[in-house]
Amino acid sequence: MAVAMLLSGEGFTRDVYVALTEKMFGSYPMPADRAPEGLITHTAGQSEHGWYVYDLWRSREDFDQFFKNMIEPAMHELGSGEGPGPQPQFFEIETLVSTT
Repeated sequence: MAVAMLLSGEGFTRDVYVALTEKMFGSYPMPADRAPEGLITHTAGQSEHGWYVYDLWRSREDFDQFFKNMIEPAMHELGSGEGPGPQPQFFEIETLVSTT
């Protein structure tokens, strides 16, 4: 089942996001042709509560694989993988309509 994933929180800034993206994909923003398996849509931006990432994934398992294989190693290489960071929140998607 498709899921939405929201990641935001203290210490998660645009600078951290850009550094992680560059570490994982070699450039910022992520090139569409290098999108991880299972990613449907990726968004990121500033909110009144700080930086956020809001994605749609084909399944929670697809996100978990991406987190384990790409995000965690990049965080450790950048030295930002220590201590508790923001935890992703997941929301099941019942209806998804794409106009593109």
